[in-house]
Amino acid sequence: MPRSALLLFAQLAYQVASWHLPPYSSKFHPKKFTQPSLLACLLVKEYLRLDYRGLEALLVSASELRAALGLQAVPDHSMVHWFMRHKVMPTLLKRVRATTLRLFTRRYRRGARIVAVDATGFSQRPASRYYVKRLAHWRHRFQLSSLAVWTTPQVICAQVNRVGPSGSQSRLLRPLVEETRRGLPIDRLVADADYDAEPHHRWLRDELGIESIIPATRGHPGRARGRYRRRMQRAFPRRRYGVRWLVETVNSVIKRKFGEALTARTPWQQVKQALLRGLTYNLYRAVRVGLVLLCRLLHWFRHVSVALGT
Repeated sequence: MPRSALLLFAQLAYQVASWHLPPYSSKFHPKKFTQPSLLACLLVKEYLRLDYRGLEALLVSASELRAALGLQAVPDHSMVHWFMRHKVMPTLLKRVRATTLRLFTRRYRRGARIVAVDATGFSQRPASRYYVKRLAHWRHRFQLSSLAVWTTPQVICAQVNRVGPSGSQSRLLRPLVEETRRGLPIDRLVADADYDAEPHHRWLRDELGIESIIPATRGHPGRARGRYRRRMQRAFPRRRYGVRWLVETVNSVIKRKFGEALTARTPWQQVKQALLRGLTYNLYRAVRVGLVLLCRLLHWFRHVSVALGT
């Protein structure tokens, strides 16, 4: 990995985190490390696929990285782990992800805003494939992550996690769309047959004004029930549906670069780690498309407006 890319990622993570976290949680805070710096350290940990001790060893030997993260000293691995357990919550990660989405909306203002929805699974154990094969019951439990991806910049707009494979992922479509619409107006939504349902089409098209493209293949073969499902069965728009595969690309990049197994032990911490991994991907994507300068300008304007009291 290029050294400059890591430093840019660290700077971007620290700036975005500083918009949502105060430097200290209370007046009794020991004030050795700021909260934005610790959150940025967690993002660097996921970015480099490190454990807590490996992150501490890296920070000890990398002064430029410490400067990019706003650190005056190296935090102990137990401090970063405590911050992850007690201070990092899904609501905070959702707010930070919404901020990264606003960076992309400022850059990509033209064209239809197409959102693709899909789900992927993360292993709950970082064990070898041979061990998992010997204990076959482990293969039936995993962390299911449902994503809504804006296809133009290939960035995550919304993410919902739960323990799988119990239940249908079709019921997660509404929370994904509602969270996406808070930061991005949707023109078209594409999804695979797992989300096929006539109520979804009616809600998206009639109530929200969003063009929905979902293949009508669920249920018994033959004529589909419902006006929109019959339309999907008669004349399915394959060319407009083709962009759905970009969400598969996002899932592939997350697993190849940041790992397919979660290292957290408890289900609640695994949910937060999966959300943190999705946020790490958004920041990685922002570095790739060159949004670091835009973030610095917004950071500067924010400080100027606070100083002027506007």
